[in-house]
Amino acid sequence: MKIYISASHTLSMIPSLLSPREMPSIEGIRIPLNFYIVLKEPVLLAGMSRPRKATPWEKIGEAGFSNVVCLSSSEVCYNPYPLKVLFCAELEDLYFGYDPDDPEREERLIRQATDAIRKKMDEGEGIVVHCLGGIGRTGTVLGCVLRDLGFSVKEILDYLDEINMLRGFGGWPETEWQGEMVRKYR
Repeated sequence: MKIYISASHTLSMIPSLLSPREMPSIEGIRIPLNFYIVLKEPVLLAGMSRPRKATPWEKIGEAGFSNVVCLSSSEVCYNPYPLKVLFCAELEDLYFGYDPDDPEREERLIRQATDAIRKKMDEGEGIVVHCLGGIGRTGTVLGCVLRDLGFSVKEILDYLDEINMLRGFGGWPETEWQGEMVRKYR
């Protein structure tokens, strides 16, 4: 653990990023394939692929998550009850390796999502972030949150790459732009 100073200038400890073996299980969810828990402390923080009709929201809530962030649509088409939708925006899917058409808009939305997540984390509420695959957009926002918590760029990039390789994807980032967003975030 490392010491960091939060926005309110209080000293806190930076917890470790969770390996798949350390991730708590949630009934009905394939961890880490469809749902990966990044942090248990200071609060739960996770990424996931797009929710399906049978997503066990009640079990996710029982595990300690209170909010969901959707990065693939400006409106959610599912009911995450008992979780609440904290933030939703349609970020560009950069799966094919292209930079965003409007990088300023993407950065603004990523910063808005990160700010909303950090506020709820400071209130002690667990957050689940998703896009479609739970890789690029999700990883970018999670990476920015982790930067805000004091993790190094190398730790974040290595972790996101490793976790997505373990999930059976080609690693992270999907585009150099996403990695740069995490590098420059502050």
